[in-house]
Amino acid sequence: MSSLRAGFLNGLKKMGAQKSSLDLSRKFLACNYSTSSYNEFPEIDNIDSDNIKNTERGRHGPGDVDPKRGWEFRGVHKAFLCGKVGEPPVQKILRDGHTVTILTVGTGGMFDQRIVGGSEVPRPIQWHRIAIHNETLGNYAVRQLVKDSPVFVEGDIETRVYNDSITGQIKNIPEITVRREGKIRLIKAGNGAANLSLDELREGLL
Repeated sequence: MSSLRAGFLNGLKKMGAQKSSLDLSRKFLACNYSTSSYNEFPEIDNIDSDNIKNTERGRHGPGDVDPKRGWEFRGVHKAFLCGKVGEPPVQKILRDGHTVTILTVGTGGMFDQRIVGGSEVPRPIQWHRIAIHNETLGNYAVRQLVKDSPVFVEGDIETRVYNDSITGQIKNIPEITVRREGKIRLIKAGNGAANLSLDELREGLL
């Protein structure tokens, strides 16, 4: 009887040893599985802003919009205007010697819900500030555009932010900037507004 009891106890010990070794092997496999799963993407722990910038630069084109990237990812903010000149072009020389031509162009697009009346009530005009940074186009505007001239403008929608030199307040001025790739043209009867060439500009300047 005692030998049977001793054999039964030895069997239980062997089963316990096998179970513990099996548990250890399972834990070891689980650890290996977890480690291998993290090692598949090691860059997740080491990623920083520079890495994001480099990887995102290859994914986005020059016209894609990504608000988190700032000035490098500008998006699309083009403006195409056909209207009449309000304030005639005036040229200003900046401190760095750069010449900027300023004028205003009036178009439709303003809807004042406070105005109540019939169809004969004139709609208010929406005025746009135009800043020409291209000296050739600026000279063309001064020579060709006067008050009430019909004009076509292609430029970028930008907001200039600066501190007022007198009050010190921050001011925001939205404007349409015409730079190297922009266009501005006096619209004449029978002329297409979008067709603008440097040869035609030179003819108007000379």
